[in-house]
Amino acid sequence: MDVKELSAGVAERSPASQSDGSLEGRVLADLNPPQREAVQHGEGPMLILAGAGSGKTRVITRRIAWLVATGRASAHEILAITFTNKAAREMRERVDALLPGSPVWVATFHATCARILRREIQHLQGFTRDFTIYDTHDRTSLLKRIVRDLGYDPQRFRPAVVGGWISDWKARTREREPAGRGGERGGRGIEDEVFVKVRERYQRALAGANALDFDDLLEKTLELFDAHSGVRDAYASRFRHVLVDEYQDTNRTQYLLTRHFASWHRNLAVCGDPDQSIYAWRGADIQNILDFERDFGFESGKVAVVKLEQNYRSTDCILAAATSVIRHNRARLEKGLWTERKARSKVRLLECADENGEANEIALQIHGLVARGRKPDEIAVFYRVNFMQRALERALRLSGIPYQIVGGVEFYERREIRDLVAYLHLLVNPRDGVALRRVLNVPARGVGEKSLEDLERLAAERGLALFDALRTPEVTAELKGKARVGVREFCALHARLEPLARGSAAAALEGLIGELDWFAWLAASAEGDVTSREENVEELQAHAEAYDAENPGAGLAGFLEDVALVSDVDGLEERASKVTLMTLHSSKGLEFPSVFIAGLEEELLPHGLALADAEDSEAGLEEERRLFYVGMTRAKDELCLTRARLRLHYGESSWRLPSRFLAEIPSALVEGLDEEPAQLAPEETASAPEGFSVGDRVEHDHFGPGRVERLQGSGPNTRVTVDFFSAGSKVLLVQYAKLRRLPR
Repeated sequence: MDVKELSAGVAERSPASQSDGSLEGRVLADLNPPQREAVQHGEGPMLILAGAGSGKTRVITRRIAWLVATGRASAHEILAITFTNKAAREMRERVDALLPGSPVWVATFHATCARILRREIQHLQGFTRDFTIYDTHDRTSLLKRIVRDLGYDPQRFRPAVVGGWISDWKARTREREPAGRGGERGGRGIEDEVFVKVRERYQRALAGANALDFDDLLEKTLELFDAHSGVRDAYASRFRHVLVDEYQDTNRTQYLLTRHFASWHRNLAVCGDPDQSIYAWRGADIQNILDFERDFGFESGKVAVVKLEQNYRSTDCILAAATSVIRHNRARLEKGLWTERKARSKVRLLECADENGEANEIALQIHGLVARGRKPDEIAVFYRVNFMQRALERALRLSGIPYQIVGGVEFYERREIRDLVAYLHLLVNPRDGVALRRVLNVPARGVGEKSLEDLERLAAERGLALFDALRTPEVTAELKGKARVGVREFCALHARLEPLARGSAAAALEGLIGELDWFAWLAASAEGDVTSREENVEELQAHAEAYDAENPGAGLAGFLEDVALVSDVDGLEERASKVTLMTLHSSKGLEFPSVFIAGLEEELLPHGLALADAEDSEAGLEEERRLFYVGMTRAKDELCLTRARLRLHYGESSWRLPSRFLAEIPSALVEGLDEEPAQLAPEETASAPEGFSVGDRVEHDHFGPGRVERLQGSGPNTRVTVDFFSAGSKVLLVQYAKLRRLPR
């Protein structure tokens, strides 16, 4: 059976008619028939089953423009929701290209809810519109203090882990059986008791600080809509058409929010693919999309279903391999994906001795791709878990291959940036205790940990927020020496800067940096690379200026909200000439001409934890298979899968079995490598088809002269190990190395 047979469904299909020059004509131009059907759907609910690479963003944005062009809705009557800032930006740009300056509401779920709460949160007791949004770092800082204050062991109840428990509890709070984690269901003893106490103290601390974490943005909006139908109806009646992208990734809270948004006009179009549902671990419920027809039939019971099955991204071989894998899942809706893109090569499988050999082989293959004309930013390496990153980084660094890591230490995690952002938060929301604790002694003002503990105790005794306590004379009078002076200086600084909270982000940041003489303080500090830290601050200033230009009137509060909602993938430098390293989960929504997926081994992919729950092991396995499918379908032209026979993890090496997913790919689609060639001694002179022999003297344009030590593989995969006189031993692919034989 050949690639053509395995890629059944690939056929020639005529394109849609070209534009007639009108807006409606331009909207419908270049759409294939199913895309056009989805765009031109009229009233009522619609499920768009969009296979990988099938142009779903085009369909959603064209549908928005078509609704406006045909008078079915005004731009301000349309709500479009997606999951990542990157996707929202791309959607916004495409809408603007068709409807310049239109007030279509395009945002993520979290940004949508933040925007609503900025207007309406006063309906919920204890919060005001200038609330702070706490990110994961802020949450962990607050929980660290709470765990300590409650007298629990932070090594046993690690704040980051407890934060994860709380997030999981909130995500699932609408679907608890009758009860969820935290003592309601019992059976966990001291852990449940601690969890309940910490969670309750955490929520009180958030309310006291006028702050919400990411999960609260969704939960508080749902609480608002449930308790205040008038507020809910104001938004539901405004949005004549609601569109939700990546619907397979919605959790229960997002599902209920979607029902609220669509409750008035009932014109809901959701787009997604059950085969790409990979976030169950953070509450995503695949049943939301599988049950859409049942849940949103409303009174009529009619739901339009449109399948987007033409893939524009991947070659027929890659698509056939991915389809062969995903068809082993049962929780899915069948699609017949097809493509007109013919493969130039099969999917490649590299079997390596250990994780270092795997990483070195990937580096070697990348060198070959670059030599053949592939740009580094067109190449990505995916892996299931972060510990695999170490070996890959080392191999790329030693090979001189530039790379970037998505999901590593991002820009807004850098200390100097977090400090400045904390100051800005205090200007907008002085009740933000986490921000206050961070910068009260930055730059140093003599307010050490002991003084801060005294302030917190004095504030608690008087029932005051920490910042209010700082401004109370009888509290500061109890401080001694430098601490008392430092607190007064800080309060005076805040008073001078407070008017900036009502202006632009750039003006507030410039005033803050000037008042603090921030660059001089950075230069005087001995922490890290001063030049790099200064450049980071300058980059923050540039971001603030750009935000003000793009969002006139949003001001400092809008800028801080934008910063708070930054995600890992937003750190991807799309124009950087670097190979991209990221987890498979982070790869969702991206595409690259050349993709490597490392670690195709049992207990790694599929991950052992996904299979550990005996009651739900099948669901865990299916999600792992979907994760692999997502990674495979990010590849446009070349896909290479790698595995190690031996892998070091947690200080122990273990033999690895090949992933069961590899056996689900038909062998006709896979090209392997001869990984066990005979090792030839330097004095041997066996010839290779490419004409080199062990012992040959050769010259390389970059590494200079050297001697051939070893030959491996055959054909286009022949590798040669050369001991270069000045650069040491290097392994090169013969077909790309451009080695020249020198006289003996």
